[in-house]
Amino acid sequence: MTSEEPLPEILQAEWARDQVMALFADLEAGSEVRHVQLRTASDDAAVTLADAEAAFAQGTARAIQVRYRFEGEWWSDTILPGEPTTKIIRSRLPDHGMSP
Repeated sequence: MTSEEPLPEILQAEWARDQVMALFADLEAGSEVRHVQLRTASDDAAVTLADAEAAFAQGTARAIQVRYRFEGEWWSDTILPGEPTTKIIRSRLPDHGMSP
């Protein structure tokens, strides 16, 4: 397989609830959030970061995807709530297609 673009960097982790809540605070304070997608039992829709955080805190989120820019790089975090930990999948995105 040949391609001019490198494969995206992908990181996976299992985080405790307080770490995920800290992630929401960090995203709000230190990144440029471009898109938030929230999946619940009854819906799959674009929402605000605050709405996604509330759904996570209330236990109604099934999956949350956040696309954002941090320190000049574009990232996508997929948050998969679970007990006792939440799976976080983070990937670096190519610059094209995400410019303002």
